[in-house]
Amino acid sequence: MFLRLLKKDFNLIGRSLGGIVSLFTLSVSVVFIFYTSIEVNEMLSARSIRGLKWAIIFILNFVIISQSLWEERESMGWEASLSYVSPTSLYISKSLTIWFCTILVNALLVLVLSVFFQNMSLDRYFGEWLFANLGSGCLVFLGVSLGVIAFESRLKEIIIPLLQLPFSIPLFLFGLEAENRYWSEVGFYLPSVGLLLFFLLFYGTLGSVMVETLKNE
Repeated sequence: MFLRLLKKDFNLIGRSLGGIVSLFTLSVSVVFIFYTSIEVNEMLSARSIRGLKWAIIFILNFVIISQSLWEERESMGWEASLSYVSPTSLYISKSLTIWFCTILVNALLVLVLSVFFQNMSLDRYFGEWLFANLGSGCLVFLGVSLGVIAFESRLKEIIIPLLQLPFSIPLFLFGLEAENRYWSEVGFYLPSVGLLLFFLLFYGTLGSVMVETLKNE
């Protein structure tokens, strides 16, 4: 049953965005804009590039979550699925599906950043990809949980853009700083990754609680 939910969510993403290619095209477009406007005249620092990476990740997650949930709502898939599976299963299935797609896009995004920007080295590829994936996971769990709330609200179109950014600010502040310290301070590897794992667990648990609360109401 859970595999059927995953298949449904993958199909919704493919219908709404044309798949992973569209997300990658969007990320390359944003990178190219910053490259032509800044990098060609003044070399960006590694910290600035990571900030750009996190900003692109936020945009990609916002787009894919909003479009996937819109397709879910228009097709009445969420309401139909609730008749035979729990809301928590639906929440986890959609979150994992979107997260998997963003992991693939992040791999290409980090590669593109390494090609365009001089201070982004391929030697740090897997570390940059790791932090991008952890950040995406946090944003996915947060965005999907807010989307579930939007299903029950009259303000369906503005709940996610209105609330996702404020809830994401702690992740941006502490997550970006943790990543910078990961590369600059010897021995800070586990605390950096552990902090983002904490945010991942926190947002995932928060979403599950929200889903169960709405179910009981």
